[in-house]
Amino acid sequence: MLTKLMALLSGELQPEGLETGPFERRHIAVAVLLLEAMYIDHRATEREHAAVGRLLHQHFGLTEDVARQLVAIADERFAEVLDDWEFAEAVRAGFDAAERQEVLTMLWEVAYADGDLVRLEDRLMNRLAKQLEIGPQAADAARAAAVARAGLLDDGASGT
Repeated sequence: MLTKLMALLSGELQPEGLETGPFERRHIAVAVLLLEAMYIDHRATEREHAAVGRLLHQHFGLTEDVARQLVAIADERFAEVLDDWEFAEAVRAGFDAAERQEVLTMLWEVAYADGDLVRLEDRLMNRLAKQLEIGPQAADAARAAAVARAGLLDDGASGT
């Protein structure tokens, strides 16, 4: 087991199961991280589930059925691992800086989907921003974009 872990960390071995099936490794990694954002507070809501499917459908141009398949595969992978490092690394290596910032925005959207951001979600997003090599300014922009997309901003139009 230790030998396999060392080979994985050194890049000599690819993570199991991530290259099989119809999905790219990096797409599965994004889906797993979205699921982690949903599950981190131990109360995944229907709105969060819907957000994960919608984001994968829209961002990767998948049909709803294919997005559901991706979520099912990602859910299996999420259940198999103890740490999200391999998935964050796949996203970091598989996407350019602008795409990684968009992935972080998607993660924030899932965290905000239930209307209640908890400390665990905030910590996860901050840790993933660092792992994905997204600087503080870009991370703040990703969070702001997610807040705007989620409709959580009060634009002042409701009082007049």
